[in-house]
This record gives sequence, structure tokens and C-alpha cells, in this order.
Amino acid sequence: MQQAGNEQLDFNVNLGKKLSFLRQNRRLSQGELGDLLGVRAQQIHKYETGENKLSAERLKDCADVLGVSINYFFIEKLAPFNTEDAELLQLVSEFYSVPKDIRVEFLALIRKLRQFSQQFQSSFPNKENKRK
Repeated sequence: MQQAGNEQLDFNVNLGKKLSFLRQNRRLSQGELGDLLGVRAQQIHKYETGENKLSAERLKDCADVLGVSINYFFIEKLAPFNTEDAELLQLVSEFYSVPKDIRVEFLALIRKLRQFSQQFQSSFPNKENKRK
């Protein structure tokens, strides 16, 4: 049971870090975000540190107020979230702030770029492949 409790705590802490990053990215203080959500700054602090759990409804409110999909909070990586992931989270935040039809087209473009890159790399083997 102890492990399940630790996993839950880690989940809440990671969720709080993502909320904090997004709030700061939007240049909002804890008080300003609290005002938008109808809670005190102290409550935002507790969410951001993982001290208090975010309900599904409150998490949805956060996503709506901060202009992201609720999916933003559930992006999983192999390593736990840390401040070095700021660039990735900023990219995701910006991605979800764009209308869905544009996101779909953007993803299609990225897939085509990846395919082109793979074809290009296979056309020009690197020096290591020539030696073998």
C-alpha cells in the first residue's frame, strides 16, 4: 500500500508542477489564478506543491482558464517532470492554444517532415556506415 501512496503523491506533485509552469508561462500570480478559479492563492500554492489534490472538475477549470486541453496535465514522459522539461511543456501549451483543425494540419506536416528526414538520411549514409 505504501507504494500506491507514493505514486499518488508523485502524480499530484507532477500535476502541480505542470500547473505552476503553465501559470507562470501565462504570467499569472497564484493570487490572479486563484481569482480566476474562485479560490485563494494559498489553495493554488497547495495544488502546485501537490499538498492538495486537484479534483477532475478543478483540473478542467484550470485547463479552461489557462487555455490548454486537459490532456496537457496527463502528458507522460519516461522521466518524472522537472524544470528542464520547460521547453517541451511550453511547446505543448502553445500547441493546445491553437484551434483543433490547425493542430491536425500541423501534426500532418510534422509527420511528413519526419518521413522526409528519414528518406533523406537513408539516401546519404554517414561515415560509420561506409566503414562497415
